[in-house]
Parts: sequence; structure tokens; C-alpha cells
Amino acid sequence: MKIKKTIIISLILAMFPAIVLINVVFAHKVIIFAWVEDGMIYTESSFGSKRKVRDCAIIVLNDKGMVIHKGQTDGHGNYSFKIPENIESDLILKLEAGTGHQAQWKIPKDELVTKASEQDIPTAMKEKEKLEKSPSILKIITGIVIIFLLAMGVKFLKRKTS
Repeated sequence: MKIKKTIIISLILAMFPAIVLINVVFAHKVIIFAWVEDGMIYTESSFGSKRKVRDCAIIVLNDKGMVIHKGQTDGHGNYSFKIPENIESDLILKLEAGTGHQAQWKIPKDELVTKASEQDIPTAMKEKEKLEKSPSILKIITGIVIIFLLAMGVKFLKRKTS
């Protein structure tokens, strides 16, 4: 009977932090995706639930942290602008979507000079879709099981040393 209670309590304690952590992580998940095409930089921004980030600030910084450009997403979470002239470093696009909701995307200096090929865009879109995916139920359950097994291992070791 004592082991059964211990297992139940361990399971509840193991699941609680995982549930809280999942809710906190996805509450603040925001994604910015950017690509270069024909002398322009295009961005798409969304929350983890694929809800678009509307009317939020996009700040473009050089690698020294100096502000190069500022803009704001439209009603569909998009923003585009002409590549600034005389850029000698990578660009960091920082999305500020409210308290705790920030994301950034780095565009290497060499991408700012060359034009993107048609093959680069589909590859980049696949990367964006991969970032937007939430973890599967299987991964969540696996994490909970691992935590439970660790708790049971600690309990077993404590019992052996006593």
C-alpha cells in the first residue's frame, strides 16, 4: 500500500512541472522568419499557435548592436524593406511582440549581397514550418515517463542506502 501511494504521489509531482512548463513555454513562443529576395528583406511573424503577430515592432541591428532600420508588421504578420546600403556585417532582425514575446532572425552578410535562388526559398520555408511545429504528444509523454523513472530511481537508491 505504501509503494502504491509513493508511485501515485511521484507521478503527480512529476507531471505537474511538465504541464506548467509546457504552458509557460508555448505562452511566450513567437517566431520571426526572414529571407532576402531581389534587394528586399521579407519577414513573416507568428505566435507558436500560428496566430499572426500584428502591428509589432521589428528592429534591424548590425552585429555591433546599432539600430539600422525600424518597422512594424502588418495585419498579416508581414513586413518587408529594402536592404540598407553599405552594410558591412550580418543583420539581426528582432521582433518585439509585447512583454516576454521576443524573437530574432540573423541574416548573414553574404546573403545581403547575393540574390536568393528559387531553391533557397523552399528550403527556408521548410525551416520556418519546422520551427512552428509543436512537440508531439509522444515526446511529451516520453518526457513525463523519463521524469517518473528518475524519481523512482532516486526512491530506490534512498531505500537501498537506508
